[in-house]
Amino acid sequence: MTMTSIPGTTPRPLRRIQPIGSAAAVTCYVRTQWPRIGGPGIRPLPDTAFTNAAFIERYEPGIWTYPYLACCGADFDRPELASGLKSVADRLHMPIYKLSATELADPRRRLEALNRMRYASHVLKSEGYERQPGFQDWTFQQFLPRREPLPGSPVSLDGHLFALRRPHDLSKRVFEKLLHYRMRNASLNSFLLTPAGREHCAMLGLVPEEQQRWTIYRFGRTARIDKAEELYIFRPDGEDSDRLLIILERLIHDWVIGRIARLPASWRDRSQYSRRWSGRGTA
Repeated sequence: MTMTSIPGTTPRPLRRIQPIGSAAAVTCYVRTQWPRIGGPGIRPLPDTAFTNAAFIERYEPGIWTYPYLACCGADFDRPELASGLKSVADRLHMPIYKLSATELADPRRRLEALNRMRYASHVLKSEGYERQPGFQDWTFQQFLPRREPLPGSPVSLDGHLFALRRPHDLSKRVFEKLLHYRMRNASLNSFLLTPAGREHCAMLGLVPEEQQRWTIYRFGRTARIDKAEELYIFRPDGEDSDRLLIILERLIHDWVIGRIARLPASWRDRSQYSRRWSGRGTA
C-alpha cells in the first residue's frame, strides 16, 4: 500500500498495481472512472463516408495539419527529481498528455515553442502563481490506434503523429477550437472541478484548483496568463487513439458536408487576449 501525504488532509491508502520504480503514470489502483475523449456517444462514420460523391465533390484539400501528443518530465541534470507533466500525472494517478495540432512543415519546431514558453508549468496557489520545474523538455509521444483510417480518409498515421489535409476553408484556429470542443469532456482542467474530479482529488488529499495548469504568454514587456487547456486525460495505446481518429475524421467530414456552422473569423485567440499577468508569484 502507498499513501499520498498532503498536510492538513487525510488521503486514503492506495493499492499498488505497478512495482516501485515503474515509469507508468498510474501505479496504484483508483476507482475513478476516467472520461474517454468524445464521450459515450462517439461512433465511427460509415465505411463509404469519404468515397461517396457527396464528400468527394465538396472536399477541397488545404494545408497539411498534424495532430500531436506530447509529454515532458525528464530533468537531465536532476533525473531523481519529479518534474514536468509526468510528475503531474504521477501525483494525480492519471494518464495526462498535451493534445493539439500544428501546421508547421517540421512539427518538431512546435516543441521548441512549447519549451520556450514552458507550457503548463504554472499552478495557482493562495499566494499566487507558482512555476514548477521540468516543462522545458516537451517530446512527442506516439499514437497507437488499433483501427485503420476509413477508405479515402484525409487522415493518416504518419510516424508518431496523425496527418491530415484540412478543408481549404477551415482555418487552423477554428479547427483547433472544434477539436477541443469534441474532446472537452476529457479536459484535465475541466475534469478536476467536476464532482468526480473533486472526489478523486479528495481521495489523494489534493486541492483540485491547485492541480489545474496555467501558462504564461509573453509579448514583449506584456505578460498574460491563461489556463493550459490542451491537457487531456488520454491513453495513447488503443481505445483513446481510436477515438481521436474517429473525432478527426468526423470533424473533417462534418465540415465538408455542412453539418458544422461556419464560425466568425474574429473568434478570439485566448493565448493572446487572455487575462493579464497579475505579477504575483513566480514567473
